[in-house]
Amino acid sequence: MGMKFLLLMIPLASAGLGAETVTWERSVELAKSANAELKSAESSLQSARYQVKGARSGYLPVVAAKADYTLDSSQDSSDKTYSASITATENLFNGFSDAASLDRARFTRTASEANFDSVKAKVSYDLKNAFAGLLYSQKSIALTEDIMKRRESNLKLVQLRFESGRENIGSLNLSKAYLAQAKYDYLQAKNSLDVYQAELARVLGLENPKDIVAMGVVPANKPPYEDNRQIDFKSYIKDIPEVRKSLAQQEIAKTDITLAKSDFFPSLNLTQTAGRTGRDGGTSSDSWAIGASLTFPLFNGGKDYYATKSAAEDYRASVHNTRNTEDNNITKLKDAYTRYVEAVMKLEVDEAFVTAASSRERIAKAQYNNGLITFTDWDTIENDLINRQKTLLQTQKERVTAEAAWEQAQGRGVIP
Repeated sequence: MGMKFLLLMIPLASAGLGAETVTWERSVELAKSANAELKSAESSLQSARYQVKGARSGYLPVVAAKADYTLDSSQDSSDKTYSASITATENLFNGFSDAASLDRARFTRTASEANFDSVKAKVSYDLKNAFAGLLYSQKSIALTEDIMKRRESNLKLVQLRFESGRENIGSLNLSKAYLAQAKYDYLQAKNSLDVYQAELARVLGLENPKDIVAMGVVPANKPPYEDNRQIDFKSYIKDIPEVRKSLAQQEIAKTDITLAKSDFFPSLNLTQTAGRTGRDGGTSSDSWAIGASLTFPLFNGGKDYYATKSAAEDYRASVHNTRNTEDNNITKLKDAYTRYVEAVMKLEVDEAFVTAASSRERIAKAQYNNGLITFTDWDTIENDLINRQKTLLQTQKERVTAEAAWEQAQGRGVIP
C-alpha cells in the first residue's frame, strides 16, 4: 500500500497573535491524553476490570468479628459482662452461581474493552474530521480573499471598458454582483472558522477554541483496491469492536441463564466460630464451634422458573442481534470503502480540472483585455475556475474524512 501526505496549506495570516499552533502529531497526543469521551470509556473499562476482581470474592470465605460489652447496674451493685467472637463462613456450593458471576464479569470486561476500542476509533474519526475541517476553513479564508481581490480587479477592467464604450451596463452590473458575492463568501469563511475551532477544541480537550490554528499535514493512504468486490469484508468482522461487543453481550446473556438456574440448586455453607465470654473481675470461657448448613429451595411462586425462561429468551435475542450486527457492519464496510475509493479518485479529477481551469482563465483574461473574446465567454471561464477551486478545497476535506470513516468502520484509527 503506497503512502502519501495530503497537504492542506495554511495561510500564515490566519494565525493571530497569541494563537496556539497545533500540528497533526500534537493533536493526536492531545486527543489521546485529554479527550473527555475517551477518558470516560477508559474509566468504564477500569470499572469492569475491578468488577472481575470483585466477582472472585465468591470463592473466598467471609470473615466477621463481633464484640459486646454490657453493664447491668442497680442501686447497690453492677454487673459487667463482655463477649467477643470471630466467624468464618465458606460457601461450598451455590448452584454454580459463583462461577457464572465470575464469567459474567469477565465478559462484561470484554464488552468494555470492545467499547473502548470503538470509542478510540470514533475519536480518531472526530479528530481527522475536525482537524481537516479547520484546515479547510483556514484555506477557505485565503481562497475567498483571493477571489474577492480578483473580482475587484475584474470589475475595474470591465468599468474601464464600459467607460470607453466597449462593454454594456449588464456586464458592469454583473461584475459588481460577483464582487458582492465574493465578499459574502469571505464573510462565511471567516464565520466558519469559529465552528471548526470549537469542534477541534472539543476533540482535543482544550478550553480556548479561538486560539487554535491548525498547521501541517494529514497522513493519507491509497486504497489497496479500486473495486470493493476484491475485498473479503467478512475477514474484517472479527476485529470490529461493535461485533466483539455484541458477541460478549451474547455470552453475558448465556451466563444469565446459569445464574437463573442456580436458584433451583441447594446451597451448602460451612461455618466456624471462635469466641470468649466473661465478667469483669470474674471468670471467662472460650468457645469454638463448627457447623454446616444445607438449604433446599422448594417453592417461591414460580419466580425462578420464569426468570430462567426470561434469561433463555434474552439469550436467543442476543444471538439474533449478533447476526444482525455482523450483517450491518459488512454493509457499513462496503459503503465506507466505496466512498473512500471514490473520494480518492474525485480528488485527482478535481486537481486536474483546477489545473486546466487556471490555464484557461489566464488566457481568457488576456484575450478579453485585448478584445478577442466577449464578456460572456470570459465570464464563463472565470466562474468555472472559481467554482473548481472551491470544489477542490471541499474535496480535499472529504478525502480525509472518507478515509477516516473507512478506518472507523474497521474499528481502528490514529489513537493507539
